Amino acid sequence: MARYLYLISYICDNQPGTCEYRSDQEDLTRQAAHEYLQGLHRNEASSFTDVQVQRLEHDHEPGTSPGHYQQP
Repeated sequence: MARYLYLISYICDNQPGTCEYRSDQEDLTRQAAHEYLQGLHRNEASSFTDVQVQRLEHDHEPGTSPGHYQQP
C-alpha cells in the first residue's frame, strides 16, 4: 500500500473539487496531480485550474469529505 496520502484540490469546469491520491513518492508535484486528474476525467472534456497539492499526515474520518469543515 502507498505510504503517502495527498489531497488534491482543483477547479474543473468552474466547479471546485477535491480528491485523495496515494503514492509511494514523498513529493507530488502540481504537474503530476494535473495528469492524475486528467486520467480521472478522461471521458470528459475538462479543463483544470488552480490545482493544489497538500500532503496529509493521517486519513480523514470515514463518512466525511476531506478538505471541508465538518460542524459538530
